[in-house]
Amino acid sequence: MLVKVKAYAYLREVLGGEIKVELPEGAVLKDLLSSLYLPPAGVEALIDRASGEIKPTILILKNGRNVRFLEGLLTKLEDGDEVSIFPPLGGG
Repeated sequence: MLVKVKAYAYLREVLGGEIKVELPEGAVLKDLLSSLYLPPAGVEALIDRASGEIKPTILILKNGRNVRFLEGLLTKLEDGDEVSIFPPLGGG
């Protein structure tokens, strides 16, 4: 199955901007966020080493829905899904 990954702000450079990833059927977000499919620097920017979870400052959406309100890293992916990844946002 083919999943589109779009990264924003500085994560565009780390992850390579917008990419399409071929995943096996039944894949979950954790599979996509592994160094098998993403550059190691990208995985390090997204996943907390100690807990193995998505860093609290990172926002990941599956088809516009926050994965924290779905199944987190175990969110099932399907053919044609779009995963959007946002770094911490700040301003003033």
